[in-house]
Amino acid sequence: MRIVLDTNVLVSALVAARSAPAHILARCHSGELELVASSDSLAELRRVLHYPHLRRRLKYSDEQIEGFVAYLEQTAVLLTPSLTVRAVPDDADDDLFVALALEAQAPYLVSGDKHLIRVGHYAGVTILKPTAFLQLWQSLHPEPDQG
Repeated sequence: MRIVLDTNVLVSALVAARSAPAHILARCHSGELELVASSDSLAELRRVLHYPHLRRRLKYSDEQIEGFVAYLEQTAVLLTPSLTVRAVPDDADDDLFVALALEAQAPYLVSGDKHLIRVGHYAGVTILKPTAFLQLWQSLHPEPDQG
């Protein structure tokens, strides 16, 4: 299943290794989920990861940040949305992620952004917080019993 992860979800995956965003990203890494990104979404991620308050918290070098973005460039499905949408009335910058999900035919956009979460659904794309998406994914793909 293809999914789009908002910048804040990718940052949260780096900040907290045991968080729902980190578990979602791990499922992308394992091939259970197919992450979709664009050059614009990755440029935003790169910019955000260089914010001074995040740099102090993450303590990652420039090389580590570039390595993470390069990893996503290599492993994600990279698309350039041809659609222009006005889905997020409170923050037009977030329309990028909705357009990307539509272009990718991704049924889910995962975000912690209040403006995107408030939209909820747009043209067949469901917008969920990371914990809600992870709970949905786990209910659809239960772990086999280890007993």
